[in-house]
Amino acid sequence: MTPAIFSPAGTAVPDAGHGGLLPARPLAAQAHALRAAAAFIEQAGIPGLSLTVDEDQITIQVPVHLAGPASRTAAVTLLAAAAGGQASRNMRPGPTRGWIRAEGQIAGHHVRIFTATTEPAP
Repeated sequence: MTPAIFSPAGTAVPDAGHGGLLPARPLAAQAHALRAAAAFIEQAGIPGLSLTVDEDQITIQVPVHLAGPASRTAAVTLLAAAAGGQASRNMRPGPTRGWIRAEGQIAGHHVRIFTATTEPAP
């Protein structure tokens, strides 16, 4: 894919490789979210987190291989509090039932934080 070139004003310019325009605003917002999320996880000081940024949200996963269930739950709780949210166990039916999850905001971007667990739901 040919990268887009942006003017100093941040507007999209033609993408010569595909004949279309790549929108500047969604890309700028995604880049802002990525920088904010990187600063957030760096400040949290928890190595090994998985981070994804798309057009709608930031997703932070505390992977299973990092620690046991109690430590991962504590990590989600810590991250959730820093993002203005609260960790809870997912009680909805489905493959993620029992997982620990939270939602909040990082620099104005919606964030979803979670860890998988195979522990039975209480």
